[in-house]
Amino acid sequence: MKRMVLGLLAIQLAACSDPVPESAIDEHIAEPANEPVEARLPIVRPATPEADLLRVEWMRIEHAGWETLAQQVEQPLQSVPVAGRERPGEMPALGIIIDDLGHNYSRGRRVIDLPAPVTLAILPHTAIAARLAKEASAAGRTVILHLPMQNGANLSPGPGALFADMNRETFTATLQGNLDDFGPLSGVNNHMGSLLTTLRPQMDWLMDELRERDLFFVDSRTSAQTQAAFAAQEHGVPHLPRDVFLDNELTPGALQNAFDRALAEARKNGVAVLIGHPHEQTLAFLEQVLPGLEQREGVRVVAMEELVGRNRR
Repeated sequence: MKRMVLGLLAIQLAACSDPVPESAIDEHIAEPANEPVEARLPIVRPATPEADLLRVEWMRIEHAGWETLAQQVEQPLQSVPVAGRERPGEMPALGIIIDDLGHNYSRGRRVIDLPAPVTLAILPHTAIAARLAKEASAAGRTVILHLPMQNGANLSPGPGALFADMNRETFTATLQGNLDDFGPLSGVNNHMGSLLTTLRPQMDWLMDELRERDLFFVDSRTSAQTQAAFAAQEHGVPHLPRDVFLDNELTPGALQNAFDRALAEARKNGVAVLIGHPHEQTLAFLEQVLPGLEQREGVRVVAMEELVGRNRR
C-alpha cells in the first residue's frame, strides 16, 4: 500500500510545483541506482496550493519509512572509516543538528538558547542567516552551512542550490558563494540532495573545497546510494553520517521514540548524530528533555566539532 501511495504522489508531484515553505524539511528518498542523471533533472513550475499539500504528504511518508530502509540498505556505509581518533572509555556522545534555519529569528534564537551545544544548520541567502550565525558564535554554538542540493523529487532546494548539470566552474563558484554568505562556519551538511549526493564527481568537487577551508561534513543521508562519505574519506574531510531524524512525526510519543533511538545508537557506537527541524513541537521537546540528560541517560550532547573527532566503535 505504501509503495502504491508513493508512486501516485510521485506522479502528481512531477506535474506540480516545487515551493519551499519556511517550515520545509529535507526529503529522504532513495534514488534509483541506474537512472540517467539527465532524466532526473528538476523542472521548475509555478507554485500551487495543491502541490504544496502533496509535498507535505510525500515528506511525511518518506520520513516515516526511511529509518527502516536505512537499516536494510545503508549498512555498507558503516564500514567507511570516520576521520578522527579513538578515545576509549569516554561517555557516549550525541550531536544534535537543527536544520532549515535562517528564515525565522525567534525559533533560531530558541535553538541557540537550548541548554546543550546544539548545532545550527543555516540555509544560505536567507533573511537572518548572518544575524543568527553571529549570535550563535557569540554564544559558543556551532554553525554549519545547510547546503541546498538537487533532489530526486522535483522540489526546489532554494537559493544557492547545487545541481547535477553544473560544470565544475559553476558548481564551485556557487558553492563558494554559499560558504561566503555568512559566518563563521565549522562545517556543512546537505539540504535535500537525494540526487546530488549519489554523484561521486560532484561529491569530490564539494570535498575538495571543504578540505581547503578545513570544514567537516555531516551527510544527512537522503539517499541510500550516497557517495558523500567515500568522497570525504578520500579527501581527508572529517565527516559523520546522520543516524536518526528526530521529527519525522511531531507527536510527543514519536519525538520521544526517535530521541530514544538516537540515545541507543550513541550507547552502541559511542557517537550518534540526530537531526531535527525548527518546528514548535521539536523545540519544545528539546527544551524539556535536554536539561539533566547526561545524569539521567549517561549520554552527553557535544558540539559537532568534538563529535567528528571520534570514531564509531
